[in-house]
Amino acid sequence: MAAPYVASVAAKAGLSGPQWASFAGMAYNIGAIAGYISLGFLADAYGRKPVTLFYFALAFITTPGCFPVDPRPAPAPGRGVRERVFQPWPVLVMPVWLPELFPTRIRATGAAFCFNAPRFIAWIGPLVAGTLIANFGGFSNAAMTVATIYFLGLVSAPFLPETRGKPLPENV
Repeated sequence: MAAPYVASVAAKAGLSGPQWASFAGMAYNIGAIAGYISLGFLADAYGRKPVTLFYFALAFITTPGCFPVDPRPAPAPGRGVRERVFQPWPVLVMPVWLPELFPTRIRATGAAFCFNAPRFIAWIGPLVAGTLIANFGGFSNAAMTVATIYFLGLVSAPFLPETRGKPLPENV
C-alpha cells in the first residue's frame, strides 16, 4: 500500500496525512514480517509450487482491497497488513526455490540473473508511477495494472518443477 495514497485519504478526511502514512507503513512492515516468517514453514510443509501459486493468487486478489474506490483512513493500516503478507512472496520465494532449479555449475549465476533481472526492469517504476496514477484514473487502477505481474506468476509457475524434498540438481 502506497504511503502517499494513505496520506491523501487521511488528508481528505481532515486527518494528518503524514501520521496516517506512518501507521500504514508500520502495518505494511508487520504484514511483511508475517509473510517472511511463514514462507519457509509453508514452502517446506506444502511444497514450493503450490504455496507460490497460492500466494500469487492472494497477492493479485488482495491488491484491489488495498486501494478501494471509497476509501476511509481507519481501515487503511489493516489493509496494508493483509496486502503485505502476500505481496512479498515473489521476492521471498526466489532465495528458496530458484537455487534448487539450477545445476551446481550455474546455480549462482542462474539464481542471480532471475533475482536481479526484474530489479533492472523495475527501476523505471518510480519514474512512471505518477503517469500511471494520472492516466489510469487513480491509485486503484494503477495498482491493478501493476498487479498483473502476479497473474503472470500464476501462469508461469506451473511450468517449474517442484523441488521440495528432492536433492539439488548436479552438473549435467
